[in-house]
Amino acid sequence: MPVDSDVVPLDAMPPLVVVGRRGPSRLARIWSVLWPKLLAAAMFLGIWQLVVWSGWRPEYLLPSPATVAKAFVDDFSSIWDATVITLQRGVKGFTLALIIGGALGLAVSRSRILRSAIGSMITGLQTMPSIMWFPLAILLFKATEEAIMFVVVLGAAPSIANGLIQGVDQIPPILLRAGRVLEAKVQFARAAELAQNAREREFLLKRSEACG
Repeated sequence: MPVDSDVVPLDAMPPLVVVGRRGPSRLARIWSVLWPKLLAAAMFLGIWQLVVWSGWRPEYLLPSPATVAKAFVDDFSSIWDATVITLQRGVKGFTLALIIGGALGLAVSRSRILRSAIGSMITGLQTMPSIMWFPLAILLFKATEEAIMFVVVLGAAPSIANGLIQGVDQIPPILLRAGRVLEAKVQFARAAELAQNAREREFLLKRSEACG
């Protein structure tokens, strides 16, 4: 049967390119996420200004947004210094809480006696607000740096310990058994290596005695 010269074979046809709709640009995506937050901030500032204009409270008790912004700019150096000091205290306190809470959580997760003795107390301390420790800190350390560290550590260490305990409890038992098996294999390999070294040492000693 004759083939029409105008018909192009399928293998000779160019590949079909499907042109889809382009997604939104990066700027559009950023704006779609940003504008609800900007709207909420504008609504908050507007309501704040309306409350100030209503005279509900005097200006020295409830200043306007413009007054607060001007004070922030004028006292920025003092605010920055206070922010740095607060961050330093937070880093020191949370580092100490991580060490204490981590050690306590590991000990409780590995010991049933400790878990039954102080496990519920750790949970109870976790639910207590940190501000409740403030009067006791003032009585013990007065208004010093140690009082701040005391409040930060007692507020964070129980949460760290309890989180570590719950994390250890969530480890599948099969992984624990696999770890014990691998540890046993490593110990067996070390014992075999030590025995091999001892046999080689004994052989060399006997050979040296025979040569002597």
